[in-house]
Amino acid sequence: MLRVEINQRIEDPTEPIDLIVRKYHISSEDILSHQIVHRSLDARANRPAMFVYQIDLKLNNEARYAQRLKSHARSVTPYVYQKPVPGTEPMKNRPVVIGFGPAGMAAALLLAKMGYQPLVLERGPAIEERKAQVNRYWKTGLLNPEANVQFGEGGAGAFSDGKLTTRIKDDRVQLILDELIKAGADPSIAWMNHPHIGTDSLLDVDVTIRKTIESLGGTILFNTKAQSFGIENGAITSITASTGDVIPCSAVILAIGHSARDTFQTLLDAQVPLESKPFAVGVRVEHLQSFINARQYRNIADYSSLGAAEYHLSHTSSLGKGVYSFCMCPGGYVVAAASEPDTVVVNGMSYAARDGKNANSAIVVQVDHTDYGEGILAGVHYQQKLEHLAWTLGNGKAPAQLMQSYLNHTQDESIGAITPTYPLGVNLTDLHALFSDPMNQSLEEMMRHTNSIFPGFAEHGSIMTGVESRTSSPVRILRNLDTLESDISSLYPAGEGAGYSGGIVSSAIDGLKCAEKIIERFSPNY
Repeated sequence: MLRVEINQRIEDPTEPIDLIVRKYHISSEDILSHQIVHRSLDARANRPAMFVYQIDLKLNNEARYAQRLKSHARSVTPYVYQKPVPGTEPMKNRPVVIGFGPAGMAAALLLAKMGYQPLVLERGPAIEERKAQVNRYWKTGLLNPEANVQFGEGGAGAFSDGKLTTRIKDDRVQLILDELIKAGADPSIAWMNHPHIGTDSLLDVDVTIRKTIESLGGTILFNTKAQSFGIENGAITSITASTGDVIPCSAVILAIGHSARDTFQTLLDAQVPLESKPFAVGVRVEHLQSFINARQYRNIADYSSLGAAEYHLSHTSSLGKGVYSFCMCPGGYVVAAASEPDTVVVNGMSYAARDGKNANSAIVVQVDHTDYGEGILAGVHYQQKLEHLAWTLGNGKAPAQLMQSYLNHTQDESIGAITPTYPLGVNLTDLHALFSDPMNQSLEEMMRHTNSIFPGFAEHGSIMTGVESRTSSPVRILRNLDTLESDISSLYPAGEGAGYSGGIVSSAIDGLKCAEKIIERFSPNY
């Protein structure tokens, strides 16, 4: 198979494969099949805006074409997932997966496909009930601590943009995308430069994956939390669920998510090795999507067909702190994402169409023990402090401030041109009161720098809402680099909550890796 790159002006309606036939003089009769594997937009200044395609061709007379196109094409081998070979160690009990977010879902799906009939414990409800609970919270402020944006089927990633961009280099990325497409995601996620599914579509995909696992013999127990862990002779032997049931265990994948603070404490009490890790906190920033489009597509006369534009920003402050945009949601909404009473947590999401009036993104600052102190759960306590303070500053709403006022250290009297989308309302206040001096200095420097290279970013009514505190886990559950087990035998920490991934795809891959280790070790005959 040959991979060929072709550029296409965005206004050109020609099918990319026809451009390839024309440019490289390939006989259409020799094309057995073709598949787009990547598309990106090149909108740099002083040149026509182009889509850049990479397309895989299966051809007759491939060797001849490879020789002729050697400077324009390369041979590729189609990816085929190599299933793990089941081990021989007897497995007395079904493997248990704790958590049904991306890591737990991917792990359970592979285990089910390989005949291991996993038992999944998810502290929150199934999607149908979860959607109702989240919508109630967004409309009334009545929070269910076990059914919200953090907890329930699909994990924290379910109520986001369904972003699938990842920096990791792992062939399993293709497997994850293929499984999502099989479950109903748009096939374009296989080749988009920044693929996304959209919250509305992702929830349906999650349900399809659940039903597939169940059809293969897996069991998902919703509204069931791991209350305590039975450990004997250095190995996990049982889990006591919140229902009171004691579940015997031969192998456990711990995919609890980054907000399972009570479970972190339970693990610590059970002497499972954990450590504190750095993360990031900050605010959500909203702009008019029309402003972002005009700025990002400024070299394109007609960009009406290109969809909502994105941006990605990073800066290192004079204090050495990294500051960057995170989870940018074009045409999206700032959502209420708390999981504890009397707190404010903001996050962002977009629907598949990305047709909201505003764009939003987190702008966050890296924090470590110099910010929140020593101790394994010090980062957790720091998050909680910020979230309670945000509630206080917002008088029960989310604290907000125009970015220009934040930079000028002035007080807002009214909201500007942008209506905040946070569903429970905002209270205008001075956001400097939310963060430490080093945090504020780093945020200010980043925003001033961004405004110099992205004119208007800090103007035109741009508004900040706090607090974005759940960017990643403040804790890492330690594990062996080779076996992926904790020091507690047969316990496999996985995903974002365990501190080994960030985002839907990398979390799913980490869950897969843990499932593979279980399969390679155990026989499913029980």
